[in-house]
Amino acid sequence: MIYCMTDPVTPTSPTTHAAAAARLISSAPTGWKIRRLLWSMVQSTLYHYSFHTWSNWRSLLLRLFGAKIGKRCIIRRTSRVYYPWLLVIGELAVIGDKAEIYNLGEITIGDRAMVSQEAYLCAGTHDYTQLALPLVTKPIAIGNDAWICARAFIGPGVKVGEGAVVGACAMVTKDVAPWMIVAGNPAQVVKERKMEGATRRSIATDH
Repeated sequence: MIYCMTDPVTPTSPTTHAAAAARLISSAPTGWKIRRLLWSMVQSTLYHYSFHTWSNWRSLLLRLFGAKIGKRCIIRRTSRVYYPWLLVIGELAVIGDKAEIYNLGEITIGDRAMVSQEAYLCAGTHDYTQLALPLVTKPIAIGNDAWICARAFIGPGVKVGEGAVVGACAMVTKDVAPWMIVAGNPAQVVKERKMEGATRRSIATDH
């Protein structure tokens, strides 16, 4: 990389080192750090080593740490949640094996929505215009009846509309319209999602 001689910030300048040092200091409140430590211990033991079918138990553990979880959800034991108190899940939703809920900002998952295996929901990023790379959090919202397929990535601030489908391994950095199917990196619209033998209204009311 070539640096301009007139640039006041160089790779070895004190300003650069100070900015790098600032990254080592967490911006999270002390109370959050303590809760996060306690949750990490619970998640790595009581949560992770519970029986595969004990979704109600895992829902209870998440609620004890501030999550809002609807009824009859399926939450697999190998899923991971960073801050339970910034998680809202509707009724009959599914969080698959090894799904990563990296909710530095609030993540909302709607009724009957499904987050499949190894999907990654990331509600935090960094301001790359500053050398210190300060944390930037933006909420993620997954609509009712939406499906985030295996290994898909949902970036900060993204809204996935009701009934939308995000294809496997897709990279989503922009909002997805309701009842649309997107796929690819970056994610592009493939087609509209059409439901056979049922109207969209009946999908929502039959559960």
